[in-house]
Amino acid sequence: MSNLSNATNKERTLLNEKFSIRLDALARERIWASVDEILSHGPLASEENVGNTGLALGYVQSGKTTAITALIAQAADSGYKIIITFLGSTNLLLSQNASRIEKALGIGDNGERRDYTWFAMQNPSGTSSAKELADFISKDRTILISVLKHAGRIEALAEVLTKAGVGEIPTIIIDDEADQASLNTEVLDDSESKTYSSISILRKVQPKHLYVQFTATPYAPLLLHPNDHLAPNFVTFLHPGKGYTGGREFFVDYADTVIRPIPMLDEQPSKGLPTDLPKSLTAALANFIVGSGILITKDLANAPISMLVHSTQKNDVQSRYHHLIERQIRRWREQFESIENLSELPEIFAEEHENLIKAGALEISEDQLLIAIKRVIMESKTWLLNSTTSIKQINWNVTPIHILVGGNKLDRGFTVEGLTVTYMNRPPSDQVDTLEQRARAFGYRGELLPYCQFFATPRTLKLLREIVFTEYDLRAKLQDWLTANGTVDSWSKQIGLMLPSGMKPSRTNVLETLSKFNSAKSKWHSLRRVDSSEASILHNANIVRDLGIRQAPLVQFGRLEHHVTEISLKTVVDEVIREWKVASYSPEWRHADILDYLTRQENQNIPVKVILLELSANKPRLRDWDSELGFVNLFQGEDVVSIPGKPFYLGDRKVPFGVDDDTGIALQIHYVEPKNGLFAPSYTLAIHLGKGSVIKREKVNE
Repeated sequence: MSNLSNATNKERTLLNEKFSIRLDALARERIWASVDEILSHGPLASEENVGNTGLALGYVQSGKTTAITALIAQAADSGYKIIITFLGSTNLLLSQNASRIEKALGIGDNGERRDYTWFAMQNPSGTSSAKELADFISKDRTILISVLKHAGRIEALAEVLTKAGVGEIPTIIIDDEADQASLNTEVLDDSESKTYSSISILRKVQPKHLYVQFTATPYAPLLLHPNDHLAPNFVTFLHPGKGYTGGREFFVDYADTVIRPIPMLDEQPSKGLPTDLPKSLTAALANFIVGSGILITKDLANAPISMLVHSTQKNDVQSRYHHLIERQIRRWREQFESIENLSELPEIFAEEHENLIKAGALEISEDQLLIAIKRVIMESKTWLLNSTTSIKQINWNVTPIHILVGGNKLDRGFTVEGLTVTYMNRPPSDQVDTLEQRARAFGYRGELLPYCQFFATPRTLKLLREIVFTEYDLRAKLQDWLTANGTVDSWSKQIGLMLPSGMKPSRTNVLETLSKFNSAKSKWHSLRRVDSSEASILHNANIVRDLGIRQAPLVQFGRLEHHVTEISLKTVVDEVIREWKVASYSPEWRHADILDYLTRQENQNIPVKVILLELSANKPRLRDWDSELGFVNLFQGEDVVSIPGKPFYLGDRKVPFGVDDDTGIALQIHYVEPKNGLFAPSYTLAIHLGKGSVIKREKVNE
């Protein structure tokens, strides 16, 4: 049996050469580091790892397929001779994803490889497939099996593996979009759904396996009962490549130029068909046409360029929108035939052109712009995508300009090429994972950001912004917990999730227990992702200096001493929190909410303890730094063992209140430096709000 120590890395080397064409060195390094971490939990790394279940946690549309392909390559190098992939719950997605992976590996019908290392199978079944699999195993091939996420197909594969007699061969099972279709949807009925049960059968047939779940919306898998066979016992964090544009860019960093609130009256009602296009949708169409015109004038290689209209899950309503959009496009085609100069443009086009220029779009001459707009209107193709058949028919090469009208068929696994404008007047889902996939699974390209617009109601936009906070908070707290040797199942009990009010993390039919709570264990809110610019570091240092905290007396907390002073709440608000330079977003830190909560306190003169935490006098603590999440484990934990002659340290979270920390406001100032030396030592904050915090949370598996 092969093991990780004698891996040849042939497949890794070949794939890395292909990666180098589009990924920089840091992105490639991160991909392989995550792959190595995943495989360290597999049976070839240790016999104790047999049957492990892991979660590879990425961001929506951030290159999970690339990470999956890398895992397949390294698994083959490491000695896993059978690699099983669930790549879709429809044959279309399965075929598309399998083809992409096989092409990247250079195998399959059109692959350039001729070294006879691999044998690829798709949805194998029956005795003939079993004989074929056994034959190629005997020839020392690595078998790559792509199978539909469907009970019948998975059970057929289990039967093939049994007949082939390969149960003792080390196997990797990769489950893409693991929070969809795989989970037990009958848990509340004390039963098992068919797909969930079939996966259990497959795992028993290949006992020497590692099961790896890939997802960007991990709420359901992370909150499963610990006894569930799909509950992960380890998590690997995937990092997006350079230029990734996701929720934080849209709804936080560039929200002022990207998001476009539409009237609540334009939200599509559950009943009835629209008779005319909402004015906001007409504006979105005009914006898309102008932006597309600028982009193809700049460089035709920007094509295809797309717009998405997502109004409902109902086919008849989608059909009506499709009809109304086509009618509007025809009217504009006729109208623009007689327009000879830019001043004759309908007012809505002039307004949207101005919006795009303000957002940073390229300025072109009036003559170029008029020609470009006319071309886009003539070239635009409107697609109605409300069935698997219609999605198959889309042809990105037939025209450079695409307007897509659809619903649920566009939620997961479907990438809209060159998406710039999204119009979503569908009422928002109350499930975080569903809304997150619906809004951001469509493949935005970073270089197109000045042309991106997201039209939705204020209610939807507010939820999407808060989901961004949920996503980063989840990753940050989970990373801290696991780094401190916590387990995945204990995380949901001890920490939980911060969710938008009124929302649930996932489908309640896959979660055994789910209850709301105002967390009794998470009263601290920390600014872990600092603004690392030189000017901001200096600005915040001056705030700390002016507080005089370094001249404050040292107070003993167990074996450690910290400088402690007291100032009024008003001073905390006006001279510290309000003036502090913060990054655009930090997990665990809602700057506006914290300020709002503090300013609403009836007595603004109550004394607040302020504590300085550092390694020693004027020396920063060293912490790991994650570019997306900030400092890892900003808070020092409690002592693991007692130190002879030294009192026990309860951990930073117990300073200054000790074990009884239910009430009170306190401010900690942490002096820290990233271990990688990426920027200079800096100060950051953590604030204790105690009971009554305005920041609501969800708790699961209490």
